Amino acid sequence: MSTIKLVGFDLDDCLFNSSGLSERARIKGIEAMINLGLEIDRQEAVKIIKEIVQEYGSNSSKHYDFFIRRLNQMKDRGEKVSYNEQYKYIAAAVMAYHEEKVRSIKLYDDVEGCLKKLMQLSVKTAVITDGIPIKQYEKILRLGIDKYFDLIIISDEIGIRKPNPELFKYALKKFAVKGTETIYIGNRIDMDIHPANLSNIYTIYINRGGKYDPLNSTLIEKGEFKPNFEILNLNDIFEIIEQINKKNISNHS
Repeated sequence: MSTIKLVGFDLDDCLFNSSGLSERARIKGIEAMINLGLEIDRQEAVKIIKEIVQEYGSNSSKHYDFFIRRLNQMKDRGEKVSYNEQYKYIAAAVMAYHEEKVRSIKLYDDVEGCLKKLMQLSVKTAVITDGIPIKQYEKILRLGIDKYFDLIIISDEIGIRKPNPELFKYALKKFAVKGTETIYIGNRIDMDIHPANLSNIYTIYINRGGKYDPLNSTLIEKGEFKPNFEILNLNDIFEIIEQINKKNISNHS
């Protein structure tokens, strides 16, 4: 008889508002440059930094470098930012960015209570996330949630990235559990739900109202991408666990 023995979680935009935090922090960096004397309209500057993030990806470490380079290529700007000044502005932006991320990072309200209850139920827990290990561990430690997890799996540590289902199979092997004894919760259908489905894991899509919602809505309509369950609050997983366990007991009675 299979009962739920492991619950896995995505990290960014599942356990905390990563996208919202990063955007606020980038804008703080822009404001720091303006406060230091960079001559540019704030609204225009925010528009440019958002374009750069979209073009180079949210994980790039060069957003502000590209920002200054782009300013220097704009035909309607007068004097270019000098070589010496650009690094002063970039340093100020990076400092403000990190100060905001450290100051404002926090869990969604439903996370800590859910993790504590899973511990009380003796259900194993894991974070299964993409990313650069030192960055992901920094988030986990700042959020104070490392104590709630039996295992933290970060894609770049093992050389397997989502949506490769082998990342989820790796977790199953680590815990010596079957997919039918496992639940995975994520906020992206393409990167979280679909590969976990392929590993025969029960999948729960948590709707956090994030930037991937339009994509998720489209993919949910496709059968192979559809999650087993959809929730708005993490505490809804306990009813789902009970439902799965009762079903499995019934099937084996």
